[in-house]
Amino acid sequence: MVRVLVEKIFDPPITKEKWNQDVKMAIPCHSSHDVHWIRSTMSHDRTRVICEFEAPDAETVRRSFRKVGLPFARVWTVDVLEPVVIDDAGTIGTKGWLVCDRI
Repeated sequence: MVRVLVEKIFDPPITKEKWNQDVKMAIPCHSSHDVHWIRSTMSHDRTRVICEFEAPDAETVRRSFRKVGLPFARVWTVDVLEPVVIDDAGTIGTKGWLVCDRI
């Protein structure tokens, strides 16, 4: 399984009602494709959203979105990079990509 990001663009901005309708429609299809929704981040003006999924690969996510009929702008796999404190001095390193051999 990999992490996959999906960028969606809405013109006009998406409403809460439309968002909830799309989610109700998408979740069963995503589940049947072994695509698991982790989170979404939406712009304040509701014209852009980035959705994060765990899935076998990016093409499986594309296939699931197409099957449900939900449009998307881009889909790509990512490495998750998280900050971690690596020493008593509070030095920050990156979990996911080792930027320091002390992690």
